[in-house]
Amino acid sequence: MRRITPRLVGVVLVTVALVCCAGLVLTLALVPSAGPVGADMLRKVAGDAFVARLESAVYTTRDKIDQEEFALGIKQESAPWEVEPTPKLQPTVTPFPVHEPVAGQTAVPQPTQPPPEFRLESLKPFTKKAGEGIWQPYIFDAAGRTVAYRTFLSPDPVRPYVSMGLVAFDLRAARLEFVLGTQEPVNHNNAPIPARTGKIPDLDVKPGKLLAVFNGGFKTQHGNFGVGVNSNTLVPARDGFMTVGQPKSGSLKMGAWSSTLAGTEWKWWRQNGPPIIQSGQINPLTENNAAGNWGAALDGSVAVWRSAMATNKDSSVLFYAAGDSLLVSTMARALITAGAQDAMQLDINNFWVHFDAIKADGDKLATEPLFDGMKVQDDRRYLNGYTRDYFYVVSK
Repeated sequence: MRRITPRLVGVVLVTVALVCCAGLVLTLALVPSAGPVGADMLRKVAGDAFVARLESAVYTTRDKIDQEEFALGIKQESAPWEVEPTPKLQPTVTPFPVHEPVAGQTAVPQPTQPPPEFRLESLKPFTKKAGEGIWQPYIFDAAGRTVAYRTFLSPDPVRPYVSMGLVAFDLRAARLEFVLGTQEPVNHNNAPIPARTGKIPDLDVKPGKLLAVFNGGFKTQHGNFGVGVNSNTLVPARDGFMTVGQPKSGSLKMGAWSSTLAGTEWKWWRQNGPPIIQSGQINPLTENNAAGNWGAALDGSVAVWRSAMATNKDSSVLFYAAGDSLLVSTMARALITAGAQDAMQLDINNFWVHFDAIKADGDKLATEPLFDGMKVQDDRRYLNGYTRDYFYVVSK
């Protein structure tokens, strides 16, 4: 009989850990909700630090498996969705009617003309994938105008099979809004806010008006990043952290929190970590992968589902970015390529990162996830009311 030694015990423990990690990787692939639900339960028993180490081990194991499969030719480079050989033509838009005044009456005020056509130039691709960097019409308003395009980029030379999806909204024709979840963010200041339904206001839940919905930021316990609605602060702002918000008058703002932003009268605002990009420059911290910067519990070097929001130089375009197996540094390179001036990471992990384009299905709304991998999730979570905060886009 073999004598039990400390070395043997160590080998057994490492083997068990690897088997558990492999099992967890398979479980996450088959049941995405198992990860966040199980992690929340485990945090209550074992604490944040233990769960962070476990999650890092699971995602690192999965990443190594993916890289080995690519090296063996099992995993292939491919576009994340079907790409047209050439961009579709813009839909025909019926011009606004011109009303001639009736004799004896004053002139009839003319309707406001729609903004010029929304067009984007193709981006420089990182790989030779067909369609990479080519913007294609994606979301249309009730008049048939393109208000959002989408494309994908593959910015990681170590993982060329990874694609980051990008959606670009025309903020001249669309507006970003924010919804508090029924539970998150936590109201630390006991701010006087209306009942938290976690739902989009009825006025905006209409075919042709509601255009898209997507995930918000981290839970309050994972960063204590500031949040405010209707000039009431739920979680105090943290100086220097990237903030997106809608003033009560004026256009959408994004920037690092400072005295300038602090003096704004807000309809809503939300922080979520340091800037990824600020004033057109990638934050050097994107190469510093400390968990406190980029993952709350996971550090920035862990390849995992990540999402981000950005605006261009004149704040006329809003970008949403997301993808699996992303590092913060590669996400930053892709966003700079797209023309981002300021950018903020949003939530991470496969279950929390979610984007739906909203399509009209008669007088009802249908959801169309950005990635096929998002279809296994609850893709009507935002339409039914949700526990976490999120953003939505409506036509002006």
